[in-house]
Amino acid sequence: MMGPGEHRPHDEEYWQRPWARALFAGDLFEAIPFGEQPTVLYTPEHGAASGKHFLGEIAFGYGLLITPTCDMTEQHGERPAAHPFRTLVPVVPLELVVKQTGAIERSLGLLRSRDVLTPYMYLPPLADMLDGAHVACLFRPTLVSDELLREPPRRVAQLQAPARRHLKVKLAAYWGRAAIDPNELPLHERDEHDLVAEGWPPSPYDPADVRASRPARS
Repeated sequence: MMGPGEHRPHDEEYWQRPWARALFAGDLFEAIPFGEQPTVLYTPEHGAASGKHFLGEIAFGYGLLITPTCDMTEQHGERPAAHPFRTLVPVVPLELVVKQTGAIERSLGLLRSRDVLTPYMYLPPLADMLDGAHVACLFRPTLVSDELLREPPRRVAQLQAPARRHLKVKLAAYWGRAAIDPNELPLHERDEHDLVAEGWPPSPYDPADVRASRPARS
């Protein structure tokens, strides 16, 4: 079986502390409201659901930004954001998803090693934030305002370039049912180097106390 680095980035190629003045697809935020999503009540008496989609309730939790970076480009300058809408998907402990979905447990090895389960994106642990492996539920998007992400600041980490590219591949697979070779996609965003912040916090989206607990930008 192929392992990380062949079908998904290595674990150390995922997380880094916030570094950019602007938002990027793949940024991780805390305290995102997901409570208005339809859910299915799970009880131990019912056992795990037979399918592969996690239907449990999520009131507030970590959210992964999936709005395309290029669709937020006007935030890079001094003009207002191109639009105020931001789409995030919930980030849920893998252990919880396994307990409540029958199909995921049977494919757990494929998820950890190759990240080939279409409705999810595998996410490795993040110190002081994500205890153990998690997954982003790509099938459960929620729309929030840009203001909610800034007031109060909620960004706690950003994906490194290999993982950001992997997110694009995963989104194409789920929403477009398209198989994309990651090598056909650029590793970095256009003019990405111009967005490096000079001070701390990097942007209005970042709380001041995040700096010490996240790995530095590679």
